Amino acid sequence: MKRFLIALFVAASMCATALCAQDFSGSIETRLGWYWDSPDLEARTQVADGRIDGTIGQPDTPAGQYSVRVKVSLDPVTAATSLSLGEAWIKVFAGPFDLSFGNQVVAWSVCDAFWPSDVVNPWDLSFPVDPVRMPVPLARVAWNGGPVSLDLVAQPWWVAAAMPAARWLPTNPLAAPGFTLTYVDDRPALDWENVAYGGHLKASLDLLQGLDLGATFYRGRLSTPRAVATITGMSSAVIALEYDTATVAGADLVLAPGAGILLKTEWAYTTLRDTDFLEPEAAAASLEGVSGVEYSIGSFRVIGEYVYDWTKGDTAAGDITRHTAVLIVSGDIGSRLSLRVAGIYDFTDDGSGMVTPQVTYTLADGLSLSCVSFFFMGDSTTRYGAWKDNAVGRIALKYSF
Repeated sequence: MKRFLIALFVAASMCATALCAQDFSGSIETRLGWYWDSPDLEARTQVADGRIDGTIGQPDTPAGQYSVRVKVSLDPVTAATSLSLGEAWIKVFAGPFDLSFGNQVVAWSVCDAFWPSDVVNPWDLSFPVDPVRMPVPLARVAWNGGPVSLDLVAQPWWVAAAMPAARWLPTNPLAAPGFTLTYVDDRPALDWENVAYGGHLKASLDLLQGLDLGATFYRGRLSTPRAVATITGMSSAVIALEYDTATVAGADLVLAPGAGILLKTEWAYTTLRDTDFLEPEAAAASLEGVSGVEYSIGSFRVIGEYVYDWTKGDTAAGDITRHTAVLIVSGDIGSRLSLRVAGIYDFTDDGSGMVTPQVTYTLADGLSLSCVSFFFMGDSTTRYGAWKDNAVGRIALKYSF
């Protein structure tokens, strides 16, 4: 099915050549990753990424546009290849409405390190410290009424998130020698009850240098599972992977007071399994909020954010609250060298954190070399300290055309 959809989107774009203006772009990248504290390699991949963008109708007054992105990955050691369809959509312009269909990414969050309102797309968590949004098939209607805009989505097909490798996951206490575990993956079926839908309302006001106010609502199923274990014998258990229904309500604000300063805040409240929205059951509600400031000076940008996480616990354990600080400094030195350093510190459980330095150098037009590392600190029982043995580095050579 995946290969059929890729071929269908590419063939449709090729057939439109006579009627559409098209732009071909892409990149070829070679990546090598390694763990600093072990001889294991984190990634040995070569990636070819191709993209076709085009307009439908006359270039000056287009009736719509489309985009198709296909990625091919190769492990040069094992010769294993994978083919994936990225964004692949068609958009039709109808007055103040934009109607789009196909594989899309919907980004409603306004903050930089944590994204409470980005609930439409599942996340590729295979490298959990640097997650990537996964495009999903959906229908989208965007209305632009001047200072007010509305973005509505409907997703008929549920898509699972890409989960991390075993070394990034906590140890299962039931996974002991001689103990048999049977997993039952209860994935949502294709029916009306599992159609996800939601929207984001935005208002832009002429206050100071600009004020944006937003509100989010979304209803769907989680793309990551909740494990429910049932002991079936002295040395056996069944673990059911369930994907809970989720209702999300959120709000965001971006204010530009001037002098290169940008203020942002974003909050999202989530309830699970159709529990009461205001008086939820135990372990069925959470609240995440991000507030921060961004300051630009010359070619450098400094971002500071505070993250508040609250999860309603069960009766015995009580609620769980986390406080996290984020600092990101990035900028260009000359026309070829770019630097970025990000730090995250979680104040929970005596503290833990992550530091991510990154350097990118442009060798020639379209050709760049980058190096990034992820280092962790804290006790092995803490959020980031549990990954201390997973300190990883990556180097990549990329050519874009």
